[in-house]
Amino acid sequence: MKMRKRFVKAFALVCVAIIMLCGCGGPTPVDKSLTVKEKSWHELGSSEKDPVVYQPLCKGDVVYDSAFGVIKVKSVSEETIVLAVDGGFVEPNSDGTINLNIDPLTKIILTPGQSIELASQSMDAGVHVFISY
Repeated sequence: MKMRKRFVKAFALVCVAIIMLCGCGGPTPVDKSLTVKEKSWHELGSSEKDPVVYQPLCKGDVVYDSAFGVIKVKSVSEETIVLAVDGGFVEPNSDGTINLNIDPLTKIILTPGQSIELASQSMDAGVHVFISY
């Protein structure tokens, strides 16, 4: 009986160690990269941040977070990435202007080699976010 209790305790300890080391079936990372670059502007001028490269990518990764909104990975595979957008971002018009009357984006789908430019729907200050997969 004592031997059985020791075995059960040892077995439980090994199981906990395996779960902690290997995870418990969380998202599988994808070995593609996503590059995010931000350029902000305001009445005094503009500034540009260095690009941030995310690799590997997993579902749930937050790839952009600012006062203008949050962008995170909704799903990712070798063929496509789906980004969930929470905030007031739109694609700028071809002449660079921003449509303040359209609904903001909620989802972006990119395939390898694709990129997108997003702009905040604001008038007094804002950001342009460049995303490449």
